[in-house]
Amino acid sequence: MLDRQRNKSAGAKPFHPSACVIAGFLMKLAKHLALIACLMIVGGSTGRFAGGELGIFLTVLTAAFLDSIGRVLQRRLQPPAHLPRFDP
Repeated sequence: MLDRQRNKSAGAKPFHPSACVIAGFLMKLAKHLALIACLMIVGGSTGRFAGGELGIFLTVLTAAFLDSIGRVLQRRLQPPAHLPRFDP
């Protein structure tokens, strides 16, 4: 009870370690999907991989979506930056 009152009175956001892990995982997964999309493009141009244009597009779209979700979670977890006041 007292912890909830202190958090509300101080205006502090609760810290969720699981959200940190999920944000990092989503951003890392997005980078790997972007790499896979690049390899699909290169493989398609050399004729070694018969991936379709739709598959490449969906891979890039999924990577962008996961990266944006990860960045939103990461931004929510960071405390707002307070600039120091200089009083001469």
